[in-house]
Amino acid sequence: MVQPIDSNFLRPIYNAVDIHIRKPEVNAAGAKEETNVTTDNGIYNAVSIDIDRPSVNTEPQKVYDYPEYDGVLTYDMVNQPKVELPSDMSAIYYSRVDVQPAEEEKDAEKVEEDTKEKVDVPAPNFTTLEAEKEEALEEKKTENIENDVSFHGTDNAQDVKRPEIVPGEEIKPDVDIAKVVSNLKSENFDTQALQMEEIARLSMASNDNAVNYIVRDVFSSLIDISKKDTSKLEAPSKEQVEVRKKLIADFLAIEKNPKSTEVPYKLSEEEVALAAKLSPMEEAERNKEYALYTMAVLAKVYVEEIKKETGKVVPMTDVPGMSAMVDAVKDNPNSGVKVAALDALSYVQQPEYKDELNTIYTLAQQDNNPQVVMSAKRAQAALNKN
Repeated sequence: MVQPIDSNFLRPIYNAVDIHIRKPEVNAAGAKEETNVTTDNGIYNAVSIDIDRPSVNTEPQKVYDYPEYDGVLTYDMVNQPKVELPSDMSAIYYSRVDVQPAEEEKDAEKVEEDTKEKVDVPAPNFTTLEAEKEEALEEKKTENIENDVSFHGTDNAQDVKRPEIVPGEEIKPDVDIAKVVSNLKSENFDTQALQMEEIARLSMASNDNAVNYIVRDVFSSLIDISKKDTSKLEAPSKEQVEVRKKLIADFLAIEKNPKSTEVPYKLSEEEVALAAKLSPMEEAERNKEYALYTMAVLAKVYVEEIKKETGKVVPMTDVPGMSAMVDAVKDNPNSGVKVAALDALSYVQQPEYKDELNTIYTLAQQDNNPQVVMSAKRAQAALNKN
């Protein structure tokens, strides 16, 4: 603490800490070293610290490498203005000083307290509180909408209605191909016939229906039916053959003279039923005709759909089932099957197949059966007409 100046030494007398800093300078290039230092003759009653020629190293410091001070920072070091202090500072150090607020501050505090006491706070209005809550909720919703953020939930998670999980149903194809193929491969010829009839009927009604049956297994099964060896199957009995001859004679007599009731043979109901009953071999031959017709319906849809998608006609040799139809015309000994094969080729024919089909129809006209010859001529005429 600064004391009155001593006239003898012209130096202030300290009763605490005295710090002297002489000739501060930066350690820069060209600086000369001073060795002549004047000592201080001040009188101290505590600690005296001299700092001679403090210098700052101009080399760059590391980041966060702050300088450390060995002494106490004084007003002289930071160039603060000097303040005239009282002569006796002991009272300040060792006695408690109570700072009293100014009169104006006291008056302001008193007025504020009086105001608080006089304010009449009304009782809470619960209706108003509910309205404020609703208003705050509406403001929050509006804010969420403006920020394009919305939250949906409930206060109680147990109140949330859980979605009902319904087990998925087994998706089945429109046509059970496995079942269709199984029926076509059945040993029961009637089962085969009914399945082929269904395929032909649905396919002729809509191409979309036919597409479901245009698969390898279906065509393979139909081809197998058309080429089945029936030589070892049971043929019609002699009795059946004789009854059928008589039945044919009656039909011809009625056709010749429809108004006459006279017929060569008057067959009983049992004989007519016997004549109509088919043997296993006849059922197999009948199914060959059904198979050829069914293949023709599917093959035609196949050609049309490919042409619709690509704009090109499938070559005749690439049409599924076509080779089986041609083989039946050339090799099958049953005239009924040959006629069915000629009709099938005529149903599928395209202008692009004209050359191949003309050759087949010409060969078919050399057959010994007049029904086969007639069917071949009819198919060829329809082909050349277009």
